[in-house]
Amino acid sequence: MEKKKCGAKTRQGTPCKKKPLKNGRCRLHGGKSTGPKNKEKHRESLKGNKNAIVTGEYETISFDTLLDDEKELYAIIPEDINKQVKGRYKILEIRTRRLMQRYTIELEKNKPDFRFIYRIEEALTRIDSRANELIREMRELSINETNDENRPLEQLVSVLDEIRKKNNRSNEMK
Repeated sequence: MEKKKCGAKTRQGTPCKKKPLKNGRCRLHGGKSTGPKNKEKHRESLKGNKNAIVTGEYETISFDTLLDDEKELYAIIPEDINKQVKGRYKILEIRTRRLMQRYTIELEKNKPDFRFIYRIEEALTRIDSRANELIREMRELSINETNDENRPLEQLVSVLDEIRKKNNRSNEMK
């Protein structure tokens, strides 16, 4: 009689040789796990979960999760161009604000963790770089919008230029 094995793929790529539980997997590969009993309650519990946040640079921010003062800040941040670029820029500003708050809190501690402060400073530098990229993007978009508005004027200038060239050629022939 052949012994049953878990069979789950291990990190080495070989099948697991441990004894399986009722569901066919060993305790290390999901044999004991039955998952959350109430899926809806589990989904609700994950909303607003901030346990994994270290510096906040990669924190997911949506309008629904903004605090009241952040919503005011969101409304104040100037908008000039394309909605997507403006929205991304606004989120970066809010992210910067949150990082600065964490930075201040850490500095005010009796024994601040300077490694954490350094990580926040690095994150702020990366966010600032992204903000500069967005500003460049916004400039390019505004130049393109301006060019589209000036297209008829450019056409008139080119027509007048062609007329001048023809007049100069005809004057040279005389």
